Amino acid sequence: MVKAAALPGGAAVPIPERAGNKIILALFALMLTLAGAGAGGVLMLKPATASTGRAPARAEVGAAVATYAALPTLNLTLNDGDRLRELRVRAVLELDPSVPLDTVKPYLPRIADAMTLRMMEVDPNELRGQDGTLYVKDALRFAANKAMRPLKVRQVLVQDMLLR
Repeated sequence: MVKAAALPGGAAVPIPERAGNKIILALFALMLTLAGAGAGGVLMLKPATASTGRAPARAEVGAAVATYAALPTLNLTLNDGDRLRELRVRAVLELDPSVPLDTVKPYLPRIADAMTLRMMEVDPNELRGQDGTLYVKDALRFAANKAMRPLKVRQVLVQDMLLR
């Protein structure tokens, strides 16, 4: 709506209504509401600390321990083009506690053979440093999950890795 204002000379001048202020106030109220909801969500999802007075969540006393299956020591000979390099790996597979160790033991030689075949294609320079351990862990996890198809490996623990 447009209002008319009278000038001293008697002429009427249209003055627009200030609808812009209402929009600004509505957007400001919406912004405050969203900020309050976000702050409330952060406070609700914040983990319990020592100052909150709540006890931290503890593991059950009778919690089951994971099943560990030790792989046979893998002695591999790798070729880097100039010379032969020897890789010795001792690793342990961590499985779900509900899986008995007796069901896993028949698969361990298969996993070792699959790992030997996979490592034949690796350049020994790729196994240096931290990336080498990660490569071996990924290769072992892949070989183990493929050999023990219905069972899943939680984690691969490398006990010893020596590249000479």
